[in-house]
Amino acid sequence: MSISFYIKNKRKIISYEPVLTVKEALALSDKELNVFAIPDMNINELLLSPLSNYECLLIGVKNESARGFELSYDKKNKDYVVRIFTPSSREDWLLALDYIKTLAKKFNSEIENNRGEIYTIKELDKFDYESDILYGISSISAKINDREGAQYIILGINRLVVFNKKMLDEIYSSGNTIDAFSTIVREIQYLDASSATQNFFKNNDTGKIMGNYTLVECVRTILPYIPSVELENSNMVKNEDISVWSITLLIIELNKNDGKNYYCLAGNLEYDKFIKKLPTDKYKFIDGAYIMLEPLTKEEILKLLDGE
Repeated sequence: MSISFYIKNKRKIISYEPVLTVKEALALSDKELNVFAIPDMNINELLLSPLSNYECLLIGVKNESARGFELSYDKKNKDYVVRIFTPSSREDWLLALDYIKTLAKKFNSEIENNRGEIYTIKELDKFDYESDILYGISSISAKINDREGAQYIILGINRLVVFNKKMLDEIYSSGNTIDAFSTIVREIQYLDASSATQNFFKNNDTGKIMGNYTLVECVRTILPYIPSVELENSNMVKNEDISVWSITLLIIELNKNDGKNYYCLAGNLEYDKFIKKLPTDKYKFIDGAYIMLEPLTKEEILKLLDGE
């Protein structure tokens, strides 16, 4: 679910401007905009390229944006396109609307959305974004209440958020549904913790696939309570393909020869055994599916491996 706004790239009826580079597009805002979700991209090459080189870019402000907004350029219609997810946070909407107005002012253009509604810059101030947020939250709630133990995933600017009934109940009982939703999603994005990467290994002899995470000594880490194939990997492997989930435990050892610290394998655990062995005071749930595990010492990691 989302709403898209289109701003025509022109100053005159018959004259089109060159497409903005990513750097130029980011510089339009008074705030320090950043491009998110680009781990393997050369940032300098990105900034100097025209926006039209990319299908879309995820834009936001660090420590403020919860889901951000998508910015793209439609070559066929010569439109700049700003797409806001449903539901997004209040801050996401205010940032996106301000950016849309800035684009419209730069190109002396009206603003149209995918509903066919047309706005001037002044009229956009009256856009009822709160209704879209409430509609989105209500849609999530309906799907969660539809069946026992249901969850609903949305993508944030840094990490996904998994809603369950408990979280929705807290949002609705807060006294301000929009601000409670906004705060929850935003805070999860900027937790001071490393998100464990999901990896898969195939046994060539048996054809079985193992899902795996890695935990490193002294690193606060976000992990699933019950692992499943994450959205980004769902086109590669399915839950039913996984024969077992495991976790690799690494500790830091001092090499006496060169005086440097190195990561060393302490051992492996089946994932469900790992979770059962964790002291409950060492982790807390951050949403309906993920936990934040406080840094474990070498001794605590080795204790988890006792008896294995």
